[in-house]
Order: sequence, then C-alpha cells, then structure tokens
Amino acid sequence: MSFQNIPILDLEDAFNSTTKPLFLQQLRDAMINVGFLLLKNYESVGPSKEDFANIKYQSERFFALPDEVKLEIEMIKSPHFLGYTRLANEITASHTDWREQIDLGTELPPPKEGEPIYKNIEGPNLWPDEEKIPNFRKNVEDYIAKMTNLSRVFRTLVLESIGLEKTVLDGYFKPNQQCKMKLIAYPDSSALTNAESVALDDSPSTNQGVGPHRDSDLITYIFQATEHQNSLQVQNFQGKWITVPNIPNHLVVNNGQTMEAITQGVCKATIHRVLIPEPGSGTRISVPFFQTIDLDCTKTAVENIPQEIIKLKEIRDKKIKDWAVDVGFQFKPNINKEPVGHAVFRNRIKSHQDVASRWYPDILKQVLQEYTY
Repeated sequence: MSFQNIPILDLEDAFNSTTKPLFLQQLRDAMINVGFLLLKNYESVGPSKEDFANIKYQSERFFALPDEVKLEIEMIKSPHFLGYTRLANEITASHTDWREQIDLGTELPPPKEGEPIYKNIEGPNLWPDEEKIPNFRKNVEDYIAKMTNLSRVFRTLVLESIGLEKTVLDGYFKPNQQCKMKLIAYPDSSALTNAESVALDDSPSTNQGVGPHRDSDLITYIFQATEHQNSLQVQNFQGKWITVPNIPNHLVVNNGQTMEAITQGVCKATIHRVLIPEPGSGTRISVPFFQTIDLDCTKTAVENIPQEIIKLKEIRDKKIKDWAVDVGFQFKPNINKEPVGHAVFRNRIKSHQDVASRWYPDILKQVLQEYTY
C-alpha cells in the first residue's frame, strides 16, 4: 500500500544525538515514500510564532485592500512574474484556480542585458504602497530571511537522511539565492456564487482552489495561516487523495521537481491540490515558501547515493500507478541537458499567460504548442 497519512517530524530531535538517528530514519521515509511531512519545533532555526502571526496579519491586510490598490502592483506589470494576481486569473491542470495571491521573493535587481531569457524569473518585487499598508515590506523581508535560514538547515538534514554529505548541494546555490513565496487567499464557495473566471471559460463548480500539480522548486514550506481543514490534499501512489491536517504551529514541507531531479528520483515530488473552502468557512490564507536553486545550474544529479537508498526508491516506484497522475502538462527540470531555469520559466509562462502575452509572446506561442487544454 501507498501512504495513508502525512508523517509528523519534530525538528528538535535532529539536534539531539540520542534522537537524531530515529529522526533521520523518519525523514528518509517521508522524503522517499510520501514527499510530504508536517514539521514542528523549528523556531530555533526559523520563524517564531510572532513571525507567523505577523505574516498572517499582513496577508489579511493585503487582501483587504481595495482592488485598485492591489492592481497597482498586478503581476502583468512585472517581467519577473512577481506581484499581485487577481482572483481566478491562474491556470493549473487545465482549469481556473479560484484564488488571489501575491508572489514575492528575495529582493534582487533585474538580470543584466544579454543574459538568458529564463533569468527574468528573478528580479525586484512589486511592493504595495507603504502608506496603504505600513510595515508590509519589512515583515515580508523578515519572513523570507528566517525561512531561508530554516530551508538551509533542513536541506542538509534531508541529504544526511539519504546517505549524502550535507554539503553536496552547496554548489547548486549562488550568493543571495532568490527564494520565492506567495500570500494566497482562497475565498470559500459561498463567496464565489457569482464569480467569473478571468483565465478560462470555467466556473467554481470544479471545486479547484489550485489544481493538481507538482511544485517546481527544491523544497516547499507551507504555513497554513487560517484554521481551515480539508483543503490541502496529497495524492498517494494509488490515486487516493490524502488530506493534510492543519495543526497549529506545524509547517507543511514537500519536495519539488528540482529536488526529485537532483536526487535521481529518490526524493519524490508528490502531486497535491487545494480545494475551495467549504461554504461559510471564510477565506483560507496560505503562505508557501519555495526554496530554489541557481537558475543557471546544469550540474548533473548527485552521485554516490547509497545502494540501499536506491533500492527503497525502486520499491516505492513499483507502487505507483499511471492512472494516479492527473496534473496535466508540466515542464520537468532536466539538469543534465539544460539549466533548471528553462523548465521553471516555462511553467510560469504556462500558468500566467497574461503576463507571458505581454512580455514573452513568442515563448508563449512555443509553450502553447507543447501542450493542450
């Protein structure tokens, strides 16, 4: 059988010589056989409860702003796919995502002239008017800094759990690596009664907050800021949807496709989705943070993975049913042949076609030729 629940790990166990061996065993199992876990007691290397309260508060304030204020920083104004996306303007697995969001990242300058086109994934943020939402930028940048530190620590433990040196991925990162994050609002179904899709001829009857997909990054960390249950779901390898419980002070952690590619498929990037919140439950707020690698990276997958780890991967793969996969078309990183940025850039083109139409119309045409709705 494939997994039937999401494992819970205590990060403090990783820093105690007595409990660390069991922690690494549990982490290895989660990375290989689930691709998802819940993490608690991470405050010593990451955000505090106060930091999470602050980012929740800023999220609620942002989405409460008048539309005209949010639209001043609409993503279509950014060639870097950063900024605000209005409700029902993104596509996943051939359907509309019934959510609004703002994409943010480590503050960086735009790429220099002549650099590869995919480098435009990185660049400066579009920040809302400070007078309209004081301390928003400060709280976001503080959150990014602390989550970046947590992600650095956690990735070394992941590597250790699968029998690799903790420094083996250091060459995949550049100084001031841009990590990404989103603030996302999922209105409940009663608030969507008369809503219309911007992206497609579609309706909320799909029950899709965000459609089935795999993340493109290395590792994702999700703060479920509101108390909603039964929204985030993971598909196990027999096609069954497993609900991720929303437990206070627990972060959801999951592998991305880049992590899967780098580890020769050992760390599984698992399909997941978000359902529209139940009627009357209010707006669900979620804050995912995405650990990325250098977009120029063309390093081959890590070598010297122990044979016993490869064996565990092979056992898992025998459980995977083809019919369990229903994510639609996604570009997968192939770091043996091309920079990882190539796939990441095209997935953004596919998801945000209004932005692509404005800034990258020729590439949008190419992308649309590679898949159909």
